[in-house]
Parts: sequence; C-alpha cells; structure tokens
Amino acid sequence: MKLSDNLLKNISKKNIIILCVLLISILWINNILSQALNYNSLDLDPKVSNHFMKKFKMVETNADGNISWTMEGDKLEKFPNSPRSEVINPIMHVNSTETEKWVIRAKHALDPDSLFNSIYLTEDVVFNKYDKNNNNEVSIITTEAAVYPDTEIIETTQFATITTPDSKTTGNGLIADMKNGQIKILSNAKRLSSTDKQSQQLEGDRMMYDLAKKTWVLLKKENQSDKIKLQERTKTIFKIKKTEK
Repeated sequence: MKLSDNLLKNISKKNIIILCVLLISILWINNILSQALNYNSLDLDPKVSNHFMKKFKMVETNADGNISWTMEGDKLEKFPNSPRSEVINPIMHVNSTETEKWVIRAKHALDPDSLFNSIYLTEDVVFNKYDKNNNNEVSIITTEAAVYPDTEIIETTQFATITTPDSKTTGNGLIADMKNGQIKILSNAKRLSSTDKQSQQLEGDRMMYDLAKKTWVLLKKENQSDKIKLQERTKTIFKIKKTEK
C-alpha cells in the first residue's frame, strides 16, 4: 500500500508540474498574440502612419534627364488603407528654366495618390521666385495652396499677398503659372506700389502680374468660372485633417 500511495503522490506531483507548465505556456502565447493583434489594429488605423521616412529628399527628372523638381522635408508618412502621403515641413524646388527656380515652403503637404501629380500645402505657405542671379523676383504668401509639378501651376482660393521689389498686392484666390511667369488674382485685387518719389494704389476685381515685363495689369471682370473650378478642385482635399500625434 505504501508503495502504491507513494507512486500516486509522485504521479500527482508530476501532473501538477505539467499542468503549471502548460498554463504558463498558454498565458505566454496568449500575451504574444494579444500584442500582435493590438499592433495590427493600430497598423490598420488610416489616421496613424504605418511607414515613414525622416529627413528625406526626392528628385524628379524630365525626359532629358534634367532635374524638374526636388522635394525634401522633416518626415514623409504613408498610411494604411489609403494611397495618400503626407510631408512635414516640405521644401520644394521647381526649376522653371535652366537658370530660374521657384522655392516653395509650408508646414504640411498632402499628396492624395502618392504620385506627386498634385500636392496640397497648408499652414504658412510661401512661394519665392528666383532669377538666374538668385534675386528674389516675387514672393507669394497664403494659408493653403495646390501645386501641380508637371504643369508648374499654383492655385489657391484663399487670401494671398504677392510682393515684388516695388509693390505689394493682395487679393482672394490666385492662379500662378510658374513656367510662363504669370500670376493672376481672381478677385478683390489691391496693389500698392512705391518708389523714392511717390506711391500709387490700384484696385480692381482681377489683376495679373507678368514676371517677364515686371508689370501689373487690370483684367476685365469676367464670369467666375476660374474661381468656381478652383473651388471644386480643392474644397474636398482641404477637408482632410491630419491627426495630431
């Protein structure tokens, strides 16, 4: 009897040890799986980036191998279940000619399809045009704008300030053709120019600045098709809000 009792006790101890080991293993595996599931749930949140690159630089070349534009920034982010890309503190250089360029800055950029055919800038948006001698010919400041690198077009529906060496002009809505050197204000245009001898003020519904001639001209009041089309293109995109991290 004693032998059988001891045997039963040993078997019971072994079973208890085995059960404890199995229980610990199950708890450990369950913890790992829970962490993996939690990670995946975050990874699939379309508002939280799952891929990013810090201090990056992109270069786009044309058919001849010359640089068309470059973009750099503090951070490039990609998001799950969405084709969009976002850039923190983007700086873009667009070569309008071999010797002249536009430098574009903002706090945030969004590309809805990550193809960089259209880039939507928000917060402290600044465009500076430099000539072959690196002189700043014109500066545009606004709160948000769209840039189309292939066609070298800038668009905004917002209030904008355009500064040249001898004038400051403001208005609502703007289309700038970087390639052909034309800046068009779509409404409520006001220009103040000054020299050592005098200052002049000019107001009109629409104005256009010619970079080659360095002159402003009043445009006839036309229908609002440019402004309406511009609003339609941008009103949906600029509703996308970047999640604060």
